[in-house]
Amino acid sequence: MKKTLFLCFVILSNLIINAQNNLEVEFGSIFKNEKRQIPVDIIGQDENGYYILYSEGKFGQGDDMFLRKFNLDLTPSDKEINLKNETYEGKFNSLGLTKLKNKIVHVFYLLTDTGKTYYYQNIDLTTFSLSPKKIITTVLNDSKNARNSLSRFLISDDENTITLFYTIPNKNKETAKIRIQTFDSDFNEKTSTYYSFPYNNDVLSYRRIFTNSKNELFILCKKYDSYKVLNDENNHRYEFQLYQIKNDQLGLLTTIRPDNVHLRSLNTTLINDEELALTGLYSEKDLYAMNGIYASKINLSNGEVTSSKYNKYTSDFFSKLMEDGKKKNKAIAKYNEGKRADQNYILKQTIKLDNDELLVLAEQVWSYSYNYAITYYHHDIAAIRLDHEGNIIWANKIGKRNDKPNVPIYNSYYPVCKKDKLFLLYNCNAKNINHSKGRLANYFTDFDRAFMATHVDLNTGDYNRQLLIKNDQLEGITIRPSLYNWIDDNTLLMFGQDIDNLKNQRFVKIKFE
Repeated sequence: MKKTLFLCFVILSNLIINAQNNLEVEFGSIFKNEKRQIPVDIIGQDENGYYILYSEGKFGQGDDMFLRKFNLDLTPSDKEINLKNETYEGKFNSLGLTKLKNKIVHVFYLLTDTGKTYYYQNIDLTTFSLSPKKIITTVLNDSKNARNSLSRFLISDDENTITLFYTIPNKNKETAKIRIQTFDSDFNEKTSTYYSFPYNNDVLSYRRIFTNSKNELFILCKKYDSYKVLNDENNHRYEFQLYQIKNDQLGLLTTIRPDNVHLRSLNTTLINDEELALTGLYSEKDLYAMNGIYASKINLSNGEVTSSKYNKYTSDFFSKLMEDGKKKNKAIAKYNEGKRADQNYILKQTIKLDNDELLVLAEQVWSYSYNYAITYYHHDIAAIRLDHEGNIIWANKIGKRNDKPNVPIYNSYYPVCKKDKLFLLYNCNAKNINHSKGRLANYFTDFDRAFMATHVDLNTGDYNRQLLIKNDQLEGITIRPSLYNWIDDNTLLMFGQDIDNLKNQRFVKIKFE
């Protein structure tokens, strides 16, 4: 799997072990963080300890960032590095940290009147010290300010090559241009090349940038005939285009044009260096609905589309979580007539399984603004298993309800695939333990709270829920599903905090047999 650069004062003690259903949980006592800071990333660990990135602000949105080190038993080492340790000319923006070989690399950029300059700093893990900043490259303002330049860093599997992709900041009606630079692990430049697309910026949207193990670069774009027809229900005038950079040339590999359906986005999953799977949710009604799942496979050596399937969901899948009765029957009838569809499902993960099969996960997500407050809704999870030709083997929905005003960081879920089982980890009301249809209790509006593990059988799609950690064990702490790091192949480190008092925090280990 490719890495990307992205974006405590801790005491873990009195470990409690809760072993059930092939899962073991360890968590320690609550610690109090003296500053109004929260973790935004768990960077990793080595033989010296654990490394966690903190940021100021209620949601970690502050500019000041601190890397904190912990001993191997997750007790504090009292060592901290301020990553913004000097006054900069220009606007400071951190791109985050990643562990690279025997060091941690911090990449950031500064915005000035003339452009955007990228820098890096190394953190020596033996001495836990920060090196002076060094320039990586500069993006100069063209006919548009460089703050609008899109950039991505990719790191090869062997950690010997760093690739920087960025767009040249020009106007919408000008030709879309990019620059690709490659570096070694110490940011010594190896190559630098400019490329132009045969389209203007206003009709081209960059969706995925990825490399295979050969370090061949691929770019998936969504190209519109015109930005004015995005909501044209009768003529979906856009297509997905897959480009490859080979022999210093940018070439179009293949084009995917939706078959008179809305195909909002596509996930890219490498089957191997020569074969790519594309998966996405499609709708016959509108861009934000879901009627079925699209799957195709691309031969990366010649661009041939070797398979392409539009799998429409059955009315049974559509009504899976509905209460039996007249309302359900009417909804099914409207679905069969093409007047109803699943709303607000967002494509999340596509996971490669054995025999080149795929597991696609989607979540029902939306937000609503009222009276100066935004409520974030993260509801049901859809899981679909596809065979090697893109046909549905099984499809199921798992009921979930996280409705939280003002902040979404406690919502959603984290998936883990182990052997023939999928584990979905998320905050859930314990009243929903046996839920299969009908209304769900919201995690945030009831005292009966827990951190849930839903076990999905990958052979059948059947599932059961397990109360992994009950709220009274966590003493007011709520787990953040998106904040995690793998300690080893079978041990997941997660983090939680008190919603009402963010300074109260704790860590949790989940072990998979």
